Formats: sequence, structure tokens, C-alpha cells
Amino acid sequence: MQRFSMVLVLVCLSWSASAVTPEAAQKLVTEVSPSLVAVQYTYDGELGRRDLVGAGLVIGEDGLIVTSMTLTPQLLPDVQMKDFKIIIPGDELKEIDATFVGRDERSNLTFLRANAPKETDKEKMHWKPVKFEDVPVQVGEEILSVGMLGKTASYQAYFTQALVSANLRGENRHVLVTPNGLAGVGSPVFNTAGKAVGWVPMQAGQLITLNDTNPQNQLQSLYAPPRMFLPTKEFSLSLKDPPIAGEPLKLPWLGVAQMTGLKKEVADYYGLTGQPAVQVGDVVKGTPADKAGMKPGNVIVKMNGKPLERGDEPDEAAMILMKNVKQMKVGTEVTFSIITEPNKPPTDLKVTLVERPKEENQAARFFAEDMGFTAREIVFQDTYRRKLPAEQKGVVIALVKPAGAAQAGKLERGDLITKLNQTPITDVEQFKKVYQEFRKAKPKEAVVLEAVRGGNDEIIRLEPPQ
Repeated sequence: MQRFSMVLVLVCLSWSASAVTPEAAQKLVTEVSPSLVAVQYTYDGELGRRDLVGAGLVIGEDGLIVTSMTLTPQLLPDVQMKDFKIIIPGDELKEIDATFVGRDERSNLTFLRANAPKETDKEKMHWKPVKFEDVPVQVGEEILSVGMLGKTASYQAYFTQALVSANLRGENRHVLVTPNGLAGVGSPVFNTAGKAVGWVPMQAGQLITLNDTNPQNQLQSLYAPPRMFLPTKEFSLSLKDPPIAGEPLKLPWLGVAQMTGLKKEVADYYGLTGQPAVQVGDVVKGTPADKAGMKPGNVIVKMNGKPLERGDEPDEAAMILMKNVKQMKVGTEVTFSIITEPNKPPTDLKVTLVERPKEENQAARFFAEDMGFTAREIVFQDTYRRKLPAEQKGVVIALVKPAGAAQAGKLERGDLITKLNQTPITDVEQFKKVYQEFRKAKPKEAVVLEAVRGGNDEIIRLEPPQ
């Protein structure tokens, strides 16, 4: 207890002695403020429209902006995010049209770029980017951050300071700070030398939007500030190699559906006590892992000749491994050292990564507004979960509108539709054509869908709204 008290006193003395002066704090705010912008877009979905605003940061002299991917959730279809704008704070807020560049799952960031000024514009924007540097931080080091208040405060910049209390391990190596917190989600973090050393990601207890209708919610980051930030190393790959507008980011894929870290009893069985290792779950047939000879139950102990990274929990070793693979390029050859039985040396398997199959948010969609449901094209996850052939025909119900005719007819999200009025369905475009032609020719007759639900065939009758 005496030793703990002494350490606490030393930390407090260090904090008091190294606190930045008001002049230094104001200088940092003045330098960083031009790089802080608000990102606004309109969600235009089947259930209505809503404007969303979040914190953005200028990272390129050409007007490249980064924001948290939590503002543009991964499952949200690209086509439902419209009218992107960059809001520049000031005595008179200025809005600039922007182009959605793309989401980057490698670091959970979203990128957009300010549109080039028109010839009629009176002045050209001069963007001041924040340049992040990969500078490690130490426990006890003073950390500064500059963030943006909500819409009710005119997106004004504000300053915070704290001490590094721990460098955490895991899929994302967060830095924990205390006793004060950081500025809100999307804020840059600096050391006392003024170098940008990190970024505040989304975390428990935080709000991502700056235009919440409740003004009190807009001050959430002040009442309960974020306590963790990501050091530059964790997202520098995305800054160097951001997505390209109009081109889905090509992420690599092994073809392993699940991976888990070894629990103590399993590690003991394989003679891997104290060594991070990952056990392979299901291996998808015909994928790179399957072709290389990887089997369910195999234990991975090395990747490219190096021991796996350790997390604070066993399963974190699997998450770290999957993240490291995700940050590689499609076409990269990866060598995994595999143990198949206890007391046997590992064998090496070489796997060439391919592009990950299309995700739900990239799937083509059709909204049957009169009946209140959305159908989308089938993607890999649909056939994998249902154990269906890869060439399965049909469409999947992505949304059922509350109180609509589809809900009244017991249509459910996730239903696999194979026929419409006895006409076999091949894909979403053909479904749209057949549906629209039928509704136009026979608007008062019911739509009869044949669906697969939970392995059972269902007949679903949708009566047209009166």
C-alpha cells in the first residue's frame, strides 16, 4: 500500500509539473482547428430520410477527409448514403459538396473527398491536413487532443489533456488514458511536442453524431469523455492506401469461416502452454485454405515464420491473426505453420489470398414500396449459412416495413424467395421485372411467394394494400 501511494504521488506530481500552459494549449487549438470539419450525409432508405453529422478530419491537401466508419455503418448499403457534404466551422458555417470515397474495414475509417470548386466559386479552399506520425507513447506521458463540439455549439473546437495509463493488447492496440479523458470520437491526439500520434475511435458510452435532436446528447463526450485512442500504427495503412471512389475495397480472404484462440485445457493438450495459438473452425470448400490442405481443428502457431501475437484473452490471438491477414493484399502468399496432432512438429501450408466475396451492403436491391419489403441479391454468406450451393438462384428479403402489407402477410427478413406467382426467380433484376409487370397488370390480385425459411418451404401470400 505504501509503495502504491508513493507511485500515485509521483504520477500526480509529474502531471502537475508537465501540464501544458494555457498559451501552448491555445496554440495547439489554433493550429488544429482548420483541420476539423463536420461530415454530413443523408440516409435515404426504405424507412425514411435522415441527416447524419459526425466529426471529420482533413488528412490531404486535396480535401481528403476521414471520419469514423461508425457514422456510415458497414451494413448500410452504399446507395442509401447520399448528398455528402463537408461543413467548415466558423462564424458563418460553410458547406462544400463531397464525394463518398469508401469505407475501410482494415481500420474502421470512412473516407470522402471535397468536390473540386466550380468556376463560379469566389475562392478556392486551402485544406490544412493533419499529418499523423508513428510515435510510441509511454505510461505517464501527457497526451493532448482537440475535438469538435456538436451542432448546437456551432461545431466549436475544444481542448483536453490526460495521461497515458496503459498500452493495451488485442485486435486493436488501444491506449488507455486517465484521469481526464479525450476529445470526442474522430478527434486527433497529440503528444506535448505537437505530433499527431493517434485518433479517437468509437467506444462504449459515446455518441457518433453531432446533430442529435437532444442538445444534452451532443455534450456526451464532455460528461463522459472517451478513455482510449488508437496509436497511428493501427491505422497508418489506410492513410497510405485509402479506398478509391467507385471501386469497392478489395479485401483478402482465406476461406476459413471461424477461428478461435486456444483455451488453457486445449493448449495443454497440444503442448502449447503459454504460447499464443489459433484453432481453425470450418474451412469453406474450394477456397484457398481448402486447396492448401487446411482442415477444421488444425492449430496455427506461426504465420510467415513468426509466432502469433498475444492478446490479453485467448480469442484475441485469433482476432489479431485475422486482422493481420485483412491488411494484406489480394494475391499475397501466406505461410501458416500448422499442428495437426499433439507432440508432432508443425508443418507449413502456403495459402494464396483471394478477394473476399461480396458482402450484403454491396448487393443489388429492389424496394417494393407498395407492399413494403426489400429484396436483394444472394451473397456468399447466405449460401454458406444455409448450406446451399454457391449457384443458388433467388433473392433474399432484406427488410420488411412495419405495418405494411408484407408484414401482414408474414413475410420475414432473411426469407429466401425462389418463386413469384410460380415463376422461378433467378436474381434481383429478374425478380424486380416480374414483380412490377404483375403488379401493373393485376394490381388487385395477391402476390404469392415461395420461400425457404429455416430449412422449410413456405408459401407467403401478400394481399395488395387497400
